[in-house]
Amino acid sequence: MLLLAGTIPVEGLPLTYGRVSYLGDKLTIGDYTLEGQYVTLGTAAMISAASVVSQALGAEDPLAFVIGDTGMGEGTVTLLKHLTDELSAIKPSVVTLHYILPTRDTFINFVEAAHKMEKRPFMIADAGALLNAKAVKLAQKFDLFTPDPGEISFLADPDAAHPAYVQHFIFDVDQTEVPRLSQEAYANGDAPKYMIVKAPIDHVIVDGQVAGVIKEPSVPAMEPIGGTGDTITGEVSALIAFGLPVVEACTAACKINRVAGELTKPNPATTIAQFIPFIREAAKKVVVAKG
Repeated sequence: MLLLAGTIPVEGLPLTYGRVSYLGDKLTIGDYTLEGQYVTLGTAAMISAASVVSQALGAEDPLAFVIGDTGMGEGTVTLLKHLTDELSAIKPSVVTLHYILPTRDTFINFVEAAHKMEKRPFMIADAGALLNAKAVKLAQKFDLFTPDPGEISFLADPDAAHPAYVQHFIFDVDQTEVPRLSQEAYANGDAPKYMIVKAPIDHVIVDGQVAGVIKEPSVPAMEPIGGTGDTITGEVSALIAFGLPVVEACTAACKINRVAGELTKPNPATTIAQFIPFIREAAKKVVVAKG
């Protein structure tokens, strides 16, 4: 079972959990439905992509836990405490933690609870969860990170407590630096065994080394669309939960995202809400047709 969790910047959104279904422009989590602009917000975009890929593969619907947090951190603490309490009963095979606010003890408790399970889930982190894992020195308790160039710069800087204070100026990070930064992050103990570095050229990293590079199809108009990194995280989560080997799942997720971009035919006004519906067809082209 795939378990997806994170906060959404919607004031008053209660702790909400249940099976996930993305249909049209609506994301249903249990009895709660997000629609319109709220489906495009970070964690919700990630969950929507995981749902669409699961549907394309004929897999069971993922389970998701979300809560509103507009920056005060209370939602993050509530979410992590609930996950810590419920994890052993749910018995997920894959857990993906997305956007959370900085926290220490509740995050550590959650990771420890996962590692104490009889069968530990495969642990994935992106966005705030990825940054938090590095900050509290628990990166290698995870199995897969999905950073962008700015985040890999943060992971590679052993002294940075926040992405704003990295030694590398993140806007100058180009494709040639990804292998070096990935290797440094892993050598410092601030990266897990597997990573997808999401960029105009995607890199699949294993033990700090480049295991694959995905360039095609190249859709430059995708780059300004906020949320396309979140969808890769959702896609790879669904693929690993479905049973694909990790490197194969990482490579396929990058290709699915690119094919979905090609199918979307994006322009400067294209939104992630317009992009997500094409993920289903892309998953069928990349994974189902191959299988």
